[in-house]
Amino acid sequence: MNKIFTVSELTATVRSQMEETFPDIWVEGEVAGFKIPPSGHCYFTLKDKGAQIKTILFRSYGRVIRFIPKEGEFVLIRGHLTVYEVRGEYQLVVDYIEPKGVGALMAAFEALKERLRIEGLFDEKYKKPIPVFPSKIALLTSLTGAVLQDFLRILSERETPVTTFVYPVLVQGESSAGEIVKAIETINRSSQDAAIDLIVLARGGGSLLDLWSFNEESVARAIFQSKIPIMTAIGHETDTTIADFVSDFRAATPSVAAEKIARQIENQIERFHRLKETLEIRMEEKINRIQGRLTLAMRLLISPQNQLILQKQRAAYCARQLCFSAKALIASRIKIVAILGGQLNLLSPLNILARGYSIAQKISSGKIIRDPADVTLEEGISITLHRGKLFCTVKEQA
Repeated sequence: MNKIFTVSELTATVRSQMEETFPDIWVEGEVAGFKIPPSGHCYFTLKDKGAQIKTILFRSYGRVIRFIPKEGEFVLIRGHLTVYEVRGEYQLVVDYIEPKGVGALMAAFEALKERLRIEGLFDEKYKKPIPVFPSKIALLTSLTGAVLQDFLRILSERETPVTTFVYPVLVQGESSAGEIVKAIETINRSSQDAAIDLIVLARGGGSLLDLWSFNEESVARAIFQSKIPIMTAIGHETDTTIADFVSDFRAATPSVAAEKIARQIENQIERFHRLKETLEIRMEEKINRIQGRLTLAMRLLISPQNQLILQKQRAAYCARQLCFSAKALIASRIKIVAILGGQLNLLSPLNILARGYSIAQKISSGKIIRDPADVTLEEGISITLHRGKLFCTVKEQA
């Protein structure tokens, strides 16, 4: 006689055989009837044009799976089959889920990543240093997400002296990559007065498809060509995009980016205060040393000052003595000159002539005549008297 099963026995047997037969399968389809009850598990139906299957994503798996499906979305699921014995329904239990076509996206991601790596866009030598005190920051993000408010809140709570310029861009969708590229290029063309110190490219978490704008080649090259340092803060800590590899610094999340900026600025302010205190102490020490030297020098100057006074008095006395001696010497020399002048005057030929004497000279040569033999008859001579001269002709010699 054939074995007779109870409903529970039959259902348990079917469950056991199903789980053994389909322990690891891949299924694709459209999400329908998606709901999350208070238990935290995700329930939905996976369907196509001809059939459907109940599907469950347990909360424990949902914590580690980054992609949560949406109503009407086509997905690719890796999981296993089981039977929910209470209702007698077979179910697909989700171990991994991703948007349909994500495999192609991953292949494109890896291909672009490798090509840009070979070109050198990821090389450390091209990384620009992040400013330690960026006074002007350009934040490229969506106006509607929580990223903007969280970023500004952190900087405000830390009382960071920085000005944040918000450049609203789409961070998802077909036109988002173009907007990001245009914003980066616009900021780099800013005038000197409006020059930005740091660009922060930020977005909240999402699936690979949601973050795909940051895997576009145009965005990667705009980041690489930027003269202004760029910090990326995209998605969650486990999310990595091409933009992260090219950027000058990758922050794990937008909040981490704001914390890093605030911390760097705070460190610089603290360093400034330490340097200021050190400078003040050293300046005070130097002033004290100089004042000590000045006091000592003033003490040492007292003796030279007394000596200087004595030397001035001595110099004044010597000057008076010199003046007196000079006057006496001049008077003495005047007397001597007068005496010598008188003596010279006595010997002067003019005085001799005044007493009646005369001087006879040959006209031809001016030679003084001392003897009659010095001249010839009819020779012209001149006779110098006390007043005037006589010109004569020799008529006779005696």
